[in-house]
Amino acid sequence: MNELPEVFIPEVNRFEQIVARAKDKIAGSKKCRAALMAPVEADMLRAFNKAVEATLIEPTILGEEAAFKKTCAEAGLSPDKFRITNIKGIDETVARAARMARDGEIDLIVNSRLPVADMLGILFKTESEFITRKKVVSHVAVFEPRQYKKLLMLTDSAVVVQADLKTKLGLISNIIEVADKIGIENPRVAVLAAVEVIYPQMPVTMEAAVLAKMAERRQIKGAFVDGPLSFDIAVDMAAAYAKGVKNSPVAGQADALLAPNIEVANGIYKAMTLYGHCPLGGVIVGGRVPIALSSCSDTAENKFNSIVLGILIA
Repeated sequence: MNELPEVFIPEVNRFEQIVARAKDKIAGSKKCRAALMAPVEADMLRAFNKAVEATLIEPTILGEEAAFKKTCAEAGLSPDKFRITNIKGIDETVARAARMARDGEIDLIVNSRLPVADMLGILFKTESEFITRKKVVSHVAVFEPRQYKKLLMLTDSAVVVQADLKTKLGLISNIIEVADKIGIENPRVAVLAAVEVIYPQMPVTMEAAVLAKMAERRQIKGAFVDGPLSFDIAVDMAAAYAKGVKNSPVAGQADALLAPNIEVANGIYKAMTLYGHCPLGGVIVGGRVPIALSSCSDTAENKFNSIVLGILIA
């Protein structure tokens, strides 16, 4: 096999650098006003408390006070250090967070145990005014894989179920925004499919090719985009060359993965969580303020990473 080209590695390539950027941002301005929505589980509360102790956030708790105090006891924390707005019911808790975002009272929402579909159902209501800019609202996860030399973003494993071509343009726009905030310029976005060739009978390969051509002709600015690419070709240069994909700005060195649907993205997320054992975080973007969102099975450290991402994007 011919010698493989060198993989481009951005200056920011580890989560500790993302945390440092968040600290630098706060040092130059005021702390991020973050609202944690209860009910909350212990690991998320520990992560939230870590952000408080690092002086990254100004905390607010929204939800039932009695339930929150019970979780504090489970986590070994005192509820006295938190400002609690006692609210009964999940619907009203989310609605209050939306109003606070609308009125400029908070910069970040942190979700813990609220089902994502229920939370978004309330936020997406017109009267909530959480979405105003006609942007696509999507979840972007960021991983630090052990066997990859840089960070790897993924969308969408939590919000957008089945994106059409127009929505995928919005997903790419959100990837570019997140990449810029964490310090990655012109991210290399791989549009995933099961194969790396174009088959009319596989619509996702057709859409991937359209997106790649749009990027090539500068209709998509701020990123390199190529597809269709299978997962191995996207992140492994040897696999890309073995399959004859040699002239791609993305293959073998992707900074971000755009999955064809939520099932594929969620499967990648859970596999990275359960078997990759890598630092990760996730955030919902596109609304008035970002929403730090992790899987229930994520560690407290990874939930802290999600809050840090939210701070950077806010």
